[in-house]
Amino acid sequence: MAANVSSHAQRSVSDLIHARAGLLRVLARHPLWANIEAAVAEGLRAHFADNPPELRRVDRSTSAAILNQIIRYEAVHEIRDLRDLARRLSADRRCYGLFTPSIPDEPLVFIELALTRCMVTDVGTILDTDTPVVDPDASTCAMFYSISSCHEGLRGVPLGGLLIRQVLDRLQREWPGLRTFATVSPVPGFRPWLDQLGRTHGGWIGQIVTTLDEGSWLTDPELGERMKAALVPLCASYLLDAKRGAEPLDAVARFHLGNGARLEGINWLGDRSHAGLARSAGITANYVYDPSQMDANHVLYDRTRIVIAAQDVITSARGAALHVA
Repeated sequence: MAANVSSHAQRSVSDLIHARAGLLRVLARHPLWANIEAAVAEGLRAHFADNPPELRRVDRSTSAAILNQIIRYEAVHEIRDLRDLARRLSADRRCYGLFTPSIPDEPLVFIELALTRCMVTDVGTILDTDTPVVDPDASTCAMFYSISSCHEGLRGVPLGGLLIRQVLDRLQREWPGLRTFATVSPVPGFRPWLDQLGRTHGGWIGQIVTTLDEGSWLTDPELGERMKAALVPLCASYLLDAKRGAEPLDAVARFHLGNGARLEGINWLGDRSHAGLARSAGITANYVYDPSQMDANHVLYDRTRIVIAAQDVITSARGAALHVA
């Protein structure tokens, strides 16, 4: 009898995830259903709080069904082919997912990271399938470069933060020599924000947007340096000062800051891919997860919405803000 009840409960969780996904798709047309959607979301949050999903490593021995889900739902850096997938699962790479018994062949959310010997600012060095595999035991850094959810019905259910904390704990136990846990993250809202700024302010910002559109700055070193001098401070200002209500406008910043990270650096041409240029003019950001500071950072951010950032980022942002205001 107990087994039947447990099986029924697990099926119900799966049904709730799919039901909420359907509600989210039609909510704009049926705003009166918002209370139903909110109740389903709260039910899912309560379930996973009481029944935490299981952390599992995804590697080359993982079932094809799960590997296909990794390829399908990778939302940050598209997995181009099986060679790309194999490199992401090599000895100096890790992929972890959270799983629940109701959907055994699909991770709820998964994260990808590289074990490295230094802080990575250019995600292309991680995604290059021709890079040699390094000895993970000689690594001092864990660089998170992608986190993806597999279920629209779990949007807003805080599984990403749980995944990061569980992965950090596992990495610290397996590799005591790791000293730095950080991301090399996209800045997905920067280019749209900059385009809007160019339309409203014109002037030198409008000229920067025009130059970005023309593309010659990528092949002209002198022009590229001038663009770097303008765009890195502007991106710092965007991450620190652009708001959605009281929180940062940038969704990736909201996620990492809300989970206790610190904005550590802004990296020029850290993502030269077509997607990286389109969403952030090729810029990436490093967020550092210091296990000794995460809880304090989370509490401070939750209470104040202050963007905890390195002094270099703050200084850079202040210089740009004088020209943007």
